[in-house]
Amino acid sequence: MIKLKININDMEKGMALPEFIEEVFIKRNWDLFLSLVIEIDKEQLIELIDKKIINQISHKVDLYIQIEEDNNELKGLLKKYGIEIFYPDYDQKVIDLNYYINYESIDNLLLKTLDFKKQNGLIPTIVQDLNNTVLMLAYSSEDSLKGTISTRRATYFSRSRNKIWIKGEQSGNIQIVRKVYYDCDTDALLFQVEQIGVACHTGSYSCFQIPQFSIPYLYNVINRRIENASSSESYTKQLSEDYKLLISKIREESHELINFTDRDNLIWEIADLTYFILVLMATQKITPREILNELWRRNR
Repeated sequence: MIKLKININDMEKGMALPEFIEEVFIKRNWDLFLSLVIEIDKEQLIELIDKKIINQISHKVDLYIQIEEDNNELKGLLKKYGIEIFYPDYDQKVIDLNYYINYESIDNLLLKTLDFKKQNGLIPTIVQDLNNTVLMLAYSSEDSLKGTISTRRATYFSRSRNKIWIKGEQSGNIQIVRKVYYDCDTDALLFQVEQIGVACHTGSYSCFQIPQFSIPYLYNVINRRIENASSSESYTKQLSEDYKLLISKIREESHELINFTDRDNLIWEIADLTYFILVLMATQKITPREILNELWRRNR
């Protein structure tokens, strides 16, 4: 992703940092294709951490803090809070934001960065869900990418029909785009999306081979049953509509787990509890990837 760099002192001359994130960065959909780099000193950083502003921002945008490479004190502070460090010499795709830059020039920055000429105006676009399961391959034109960014709905160019189409416009199997990445040659795209329903026209979740059974795969199955099944057809759907029942099952399974009788029984009880926790996660729109990211943040 392209990195947008801003000095925290410039924020003091205009809107506050959280306001800038909400009113400019997210509202203009820059969070889809830009990372934010903040230049800041130790005192300012500690203040933002104490006020939990940094934590709030890092959950909304890809955030980096620029520090001097030999500043081990700040490195340790950032590592403690799971914040990425940015070293200027290591990344050239950076633009500086100041109040003389026209915001519209940043709106179109991704379009200007990409090479649409190489394949006659089209760019191959790999699509994956929030658990990194590859869903499909499509093609983006400059106009379709504009549509994707402005609406956050995955929009592509159909080579067979020679026109732009919005994923799920007729089927309801829409893709809400969360991130847009490009490759090192700037001639291929990767969309990371929240998949509503299935991605493939055949009715399969993915256009590629069925993924190996895993926690993310099970989470997707649970999501599909919550979205598509009725309470009479699916116990998962019933749980999703009855919060008290779901919590009571988690409490019950937790008790059974800690009172396990042998190894096989422990495996059984862990599996039971995992299922109910995944249903809770799905009802709260929390993905397995977010849990892994939080564990990874604590491990750093």
